[in-house]
Amino acid sequence: MKISQISEYSLPSDGGLPPLQAMIYEELIRRPDEVFEYQGDELIKTFPRLKRSALNWSLWLLAKTGHVSKMRVRVNGRLTTVYGAHEAIAALKLKMGIPDQNEMNQNRTAFGA
Repeated sequence: MKISQISEYSLPSDGGLPPLQAMIYEELIRRPDEVFEYQGDELIKTFPRLKRSALNWSLWLLAKTGHVSKMRVRVNGRLTTVYGAHEAIAALKLKMGIPDQNEMNQNRTAFGA
């Protein structure tokens, strides 16, 4: 890794992400038309030296802190969790006909609920 790459990351105490999470976050943001399955192989192929547990933990933390979104879906008859950029999860919900939470809140406000 080049020093110029490291200097782009801020320290967690400054409100930035740790280097590993930042690296995964950047990859998800670069691919707004894809979602990635928890325990899946797609992202592990992108980061071959990364342990699967570190990748999965980072995905969970990124979703918990609101940097990325996650959703439970049925893939090949099996219920699984997928992670992706906010745009990717919103597009998946749209494709599946699931109303977005923001859209539901707007409808409640419009109807006085």
